Amino acid sequence: MNLALRFLRELRPYARTMVFVGVLTIANAVLALLVPRIIGDFINNLDPARPRPVNFPLVFAQILGLSIVSGVTGYFLNVTVTFLGQRFMYDTRRKLYAHLQSLSQGFFEKSLTGKLVATIVNDVGQVNQLITGGFVQSLADSATLIGVVAIMLRQNWQLALLALSVYPIYVANYYLTRKKLAENAGKISDLRGVIYSDLQEKLAGVQVVKSYAQERSEVRAYTSLNRDNLDLNVNQSRMGTALFARAEFISAIGTAVILCVGGKAVIDRRFELGDLVAFLIYATNYLYAPTVRLIQLNDQIARTQTGLNRIFTMLDTKPSVVDDPTAPPIPKIEGRIHYDDVWFAYEPEQYVIKNVNLKIEPGQLIAFVGGSGSGKTTMINLLSRHYDVTKGRLTVDGHDVRGVNLKSLRDQISVVLQESLLFHTTIAENLRYGKLDATDEEVIEAARAANIHHVVELLPDGYQTRIGEDGVKLSVGEKQRMAIARAILADPRILVLDEATSSLDSETEALIQDALDNLMRGRTSFVIAHRLSTIVKADQIVVMEKGVIKEVGTHGELLQHGGIYAALYAEQFRAELTAATVG
Repeated sequence: MNLALRFLRELRPYARTMVFVGVLTIANAVLALLVPRIIGDFINNLDPARPRPVNFPLVFAQILGLSIVSGVTGYFLNVTVTFLGQRFMYDTRRKLYAHLQSLSQGFFEKSLTGKLVATIVNDVGQVNQLITGGFVQSLADSATLIGVVAIMLRQNWQLALLALSVYPIYVANYYLTRKKLAENAGKISDLRGVIYSDLQEKLAGVQVVKSYAQERSEVRAYTSLNRDNLDLNVNQSRMGTALFARAEFISAIGTAVILCVGGKAVIDRRFELGDLVAFLIYATNYLYAPTVRLIQLNDQIARTQTGLNRIFTMLDTKPSVVDDPTAPPIPKIEGRIHYDDVWFAYEPEQYVIKNVNLKIEPGQLIAFVGGSGSGKTTMINLLSRHYDVTKGRLTVDGHDVRGVNLKSLRDQISVVLQESLLFHTTIAENLRYGKLDATDEEVIEAARAANIHHVVELLPDGYQTRIGEDGVKLSVGEKQRMAIARAILADPRILVLDEATSSLDSETEALIQDALDNLMRGRTSFVIAHRLSTIVKADQIVVMEKGVIKEVGTHGELLQHGGIYAALYAEQFRAELTAATVG
């Protein structure tokens, strides 16, 4: 669909408001066009060669009355336009954010966070400026141009045609620069997204930057991006200013022609002085000035066009995992899971999970083992439907996960990630993310079970303490225990631990392991771990390599088998023994 038509379709909910704005804008334009005529008549009446009575009170009342009416309409116009712009930004940002929440995990893995933020904040803001400034100004200028051309033709059609004779030059001037302005505006917008992403990434990882003393390197990298941004914006300004300067020069030519030809007509008594003054005001203020503004508007349109494309691209992105609104909710999960000849590919025909068959009984503890890229995490992502299987079936209690309500499935699965993500809010609110209606007592009980309650008690505001962005005020171990407490509070039917104890000291790990043993009892649980000593109690250890299950069995069975797992275990045991000896 044409971008302009798509944009107009998005504006349909605001049609009534925009019509009201249009009426007020046109009314203001008409009122403004009356002033030069009053001034012209006043000067004509002052001409001593043609003495006529001058009604000073009437002239005063006319100017004052127009000013009052124009002020009132201007007030309502500004208030309405502000409401229109703010409402558009509110609705569009909400729509974009809600749409982002509906997209699948794969979209975010391929997208830069900074670019997404730039689209929601900057691009929407720029479109708002086009609506509130560009739309209103262009409507006012268009109405003014139509009115002023009619007035000038009626007043002196020969002089009016002379004034309009420069218009072909205006059009040529615009088309000379339009394409370059649009291309450069697109580069500026794209680079802004890159800068946002770089800032977000580097500020979030400032601890790593400082740990490796890379501050100067990062400043140089940011300076380079910032310099590119400076150059592009200066170039945009240069082209826009050149366009405006040429338009001003064209206006000056038209004004000079009117002065010379009109002045000669006044001398020859074919045109009155007041009429010439009014004509000049109409030409400079209401013919040429609006034309120049409309040409300047093209720079704003060029900038906004790129942003609109990004907004619509985001809105048109479809989730790879589609939740059927008619799908029934899955009943309370018992935990019987079956991977039935499952294949999965991120890209067509490039399978990362191949011919997986695995049966899991309720309450079992399953451990996935394998190197990086072996498919361990993907197996879990398929279970929670962050991705859909490419071929085969994955069932929970006999229900194909693609045929049940997505929220009802994920509500019964809790995940403790390797890098525990916490929000910049209070400890209590972070813990309640697992159960929004949890009581204070339930929150404290979960914290105790995760061995974090005694830490919270020492904080100045207890559970109301704000922990900073990504829990910056907590240690790595404390953050991980917070994540475990959140999972405990959620009371899931399926639990996923992605190396959940890998960042804890031995004493805390023992306490946490006891809590997890209690939590996993009666629930189907998955552990993804590289330290094999933590999974010796697993009911099934699944050894994966390049998306294929190589071995399945208990710790004892796999050691006795003497395959991949046995070799990995022996290697880790030797490494731990060496470390303990050195220590």
